[in-house]
Amino acid sequence: MQAGIVSCGVYIPRLRIKREEYQRAWGYSSRWVEEKSVAGFDEDSITMSVEAASNALTNANLDVSEIDAVYFASTSAPYAEKQNASTIATALGCKSDTATLDTTSSIRSGTSALLSCLDFVASGRGRTGLVAAGDCPLGDPTGTLDHQLGAAAAAVIVGREQAAVQVERSFSIAGETLGERFRRDGQSYVTSVDLGPYHERAVDQVVTSCMKGTMDRLHRSPKDYAWLVLQGLNDGKAMELSKKLGFEDSKIAPSMISAKIGDVGAASPLLALSKLLESAMQGQRVILCSYGPGGGADALSLSVERETKTVSGAAYEDYLARKEYIDYMTYMKVRRIIAKG
Repeated sequence: MQAGIVSCGVYIPRLRIKREEYQRAWGYSSRWVEEKSVAGFDEDSITMSVEAASNALTNANLDVSEIDAVYFASTSAPYAEKQNASTIATALGCKSDTATLDTTSSIRSGTSALLSCLDFVASGRGRTGLVAAGDCPLGDPTGTLDHQLGAAAAAVIVGREQAAVQVERSFSIAGETLGERFRRDGQSYVTSVDLGPYHERAVDQVVTSCMKGTMDRLHRSPKDYAWLVLQGLNDGKAMELSKKLGFEDSKIAPSMISAKIGDVGAASPLLALSKLLESAMQGQRVILCSYGPGGGADALSLSVERETKTVSGAAYEDYLARKEYIDYMTYMKVRRIIAKG
């Protein structure tokens, strides 16, 4: 049995903070992020994922009773112990015998959840599954990483029937990289140890091996793909690697999202893919690669079988345009970096 993507849904918080606010506060900012999305007081990775999942269900014209599994991906889940996917399933109104699973600990967990859900449906355990990825990571406010980290969610409906996008092949690479982006147990902030050339070589090797592994097994080359989605890296590095692999800039540029919303962690790969699929045409192929710093990468080759419809007002560009700017002190309060008492 073959499983594919039936529909997608997205959610981006309304609040935004501009690069200039970081410049005023600290005298420096990320060169890759013009502004980023900020989770509000009443938002977290679960609430954002519920919104994205609701949009995905609406776009598929699917009743929630038809969902047999809910997979959740995040690096900033509200619960460290207590399943988060079950909370999402309950909030959506899923039936009680819905299978649930959390995937976490890596930016790559978004594609890990997607691959697991595809296996669930393809195995015949269920007919339809839902993958929701939501993230709002925090960096140390005194460092350079925090400005890069945004907030958003994306969701994908996986099914065997009426799939709009077929998964032709997947390939994964596991590779330990010391000091790259990480967060230890009990810590609130994501951090990294800059090891310069060592990290550069490690990233190059993992991403290129994963992408080539996917294409080689299908006897494909960059010219066979209309679009490339490469997430888990800053835009500059993604562009550099895409050129090394032989992709034209025009094939990766539409999937670059961090300049306007920041790095949204585990949600990044599915969000960028959802954005792309909103305008992809039948017959086009997409190759998606999700890099998980310090851990490896997943790649999927996708074939668009039919155009995916998005309900008016719930598309990526709609959420991107719906925004309210806040200053840096408000950002510190909203994200509870500083609080009363």
